[in-house]
Amino acid sequence: MCLGLDPAALDGLERGDVSGVIGGRRYRASLGIRDYDAGVERHYGQRVAGLDMNGRFRHFGLVFELEEPTELALHDSARRLDEGLASLVTRYGPVLFRNAYMDDAARGQCQHNVFKSLNFHLDRGSTQSDHYSLFWRDPFDPKTRMPRTSTTLVLSNAAAYLQALSEGAEPHAFRQRYDLFQPRVPDGLIGDLLFELPWSAPEGQGEIAVLDNRTVLHASYYKKAQDRGYPIAVRYLY
Repeated sequence: MCLGLDPAALDGLERGDVSGVIGGRRYRASLGIRDYDAGVERHYGQRVAGLDMNGRFRHFGLVFELEEPTELALHDSARRLDEGLASLVTRYGPVLFRNAYMDDAARGQCQHNVFKSLNFHLDRGSTQSDHYSLFWRDPFDPKTRMPRTSTTLVLSNAAAYLQALSEGAEPHAFRQRYDLFQPRVPDGLIGDLLFELPWSAPEGQGEIAVLDNRTVLHASYYKKAQDRGYPIAVRYLY
């Protein structure tokens, strides 16, 4: 594996965007939502650290913008996620690469998923060891080369649980699926409480995202009521 992404090179993100090189091309990296757990605590009036579940995020979401179309080796032939990238997913939750694509063999190994809007869920349960979800738009595919009309929203486990309680759910053990924010997300919460994978890069520009099903839940979001968009490509990694 040769992604060549050194997590230590991103230590300056708290001071602003960071530039570097991966796949032989320059990138600019930026944080998605700063001071995330602190914001969750302010929003719900409850400390995240007191909840019995995985996932603590000082900052939530990481975005890499590649200056040129770039082929990235994110996992090996055994579907093992690159170690440097895995450490960033642990630290920041969802990681999004824009203007990036995988090689022919990797792009061909997938299924395509689309779900009910705002149904926050895990793709993999606690007994499944391939707990990372890899989603992507393929710039070489006639359908997914186009921007997608529906997006993907990501919540930390703690935020999803607290939101469920705020909507009237009875206190219980953390669940793997919640219908939340129905029928629409209130203005201002996207980018503040929810990290969005917008799938909106121009036609022919690839996008790839990685999530860890042990720490976050995700959902499709149809901004127009019946517009599901096309099913996004997905693969599960170790």
